[in-house]
Amino acid sequence: MKFTAAIIAALAGTSTALFTKDQPWGKRDYACVNVYQGIPDNSTVTAGQTVRVRFNRKPTGRCPDPLTQYPGDAYNVWLYNNPVRHLDTISFNQSIRIASGINETAGVVDVTIPKNLPAVEDASLWYLRIGTSLPTAPQMPTLFNAAGPFTVISA
Repeated sequence: MKFTAAIIAALAGTSTALFTKDQPWGKRDYACVNVYQGIPDNSTVTAGQTVRVRFNRKPTGRCPDPLTQYPGDAYNVWLYNNPVRHLDTISFNQSIRIASGINETAGVVDVTIPKNLPAVEDASLWYLRIGTSLPTAPQMPTLFNAAGPFTVISA
């Protein structure tokens, strides 16, 4: 009985570990946005807290070279709870857009974690995703960076 419980606990822990935030979240999606200030992985933030996110698109080795020559559209910032990969798509329990219309040249945005987040099964599986699209590039790819997982606690 203890052996079965240990296996179930290990598998439950592995299911969240299988999500790799830097893998594409959809077709033509690339982890080309560099976030060098924001929410550290495995940290805790408070609902209502404002977080400064600094970003750029300097080459990192994760991004195909031809994409760096195209300008990015306005950036958006989303919160996702418990993203899970299913074949070539990502499903999640909740998603909330918390900022939009951010100019690529700004390089910084202050985002506020909403005070009244929806109820979720696991408040320690939040991810912050900043993204843009390249409307002038062939096949209009999207670029992103995801931070997390992190925990959101009530104020």
